[in-house]
Amino acid sequence: MKFFVSVILCLAVLASVSSAYKIYKATSVNCRSGPGTSYKSVKSYTTKDNIKLTCQTSGQNIKGNTLWGKTTDGCYIADYYLHTGSNGYVVKKCGGSKPPSGGGSGGKIPGPMTNDYPYRGKCGGVDPWNYYKCQCTSFVAWRINKRLGV
Repeated sequence: MKFFVSVILCLAVLASVSSAYKIYKATSVNCRSGPGTSYKSVKSYTTKDNIKLTCQTSGQNIKGNTLWGKTTDGCYIADYYLHTGSNGYVVKKCGGSKPPSGGGSGGKIPGPMTNDYPYRGKCGGVDPWNYYKCQCTSFVAWRINKRLGV
C-alpha cells in the first residue's frame, strides 16, 4: 500500500510540473503560427524561458521529430527543441483529443496492479532511460515503456 501511495504522489508531482519546458539544442527558437518552418515566426524563446504547452500536433519533420507543441501564447515550437523528456505526446493532442493511450483501453489501466518494478531492492546506478533506479521517475519511465510495449 505504501508503494502505491508513493507512486501516486510521484505522479501528482510530475503532473504539476510537467507543463513548463525549457529550450535545448539551441540558444533561441522561433515560435511559429503553425507547425512548420514555412509558417510565420511570431515570437522567439530562449533557454531562460519556461514554455507552457496547451497541446501537441504533428507537423514538419525536424531532425526526425514531427511533433510540435502549441504554447500558451498560441504559437508552435518544434518538439525537437523542447526538453520534455519524451519523444511522444506529453500533453493532449491539439483538436481536443487525448494523447495516444498505446493500448486502446479507453483510459482504463491495463493489467493488474502489481509491484513488478524490476529494480525494486536493486537501487543504485541508472536504468535504461538514464534515471536513477528506485526513484519515481525511473518507475514511471519503466511503467510507461512496459505498457506501451516500447
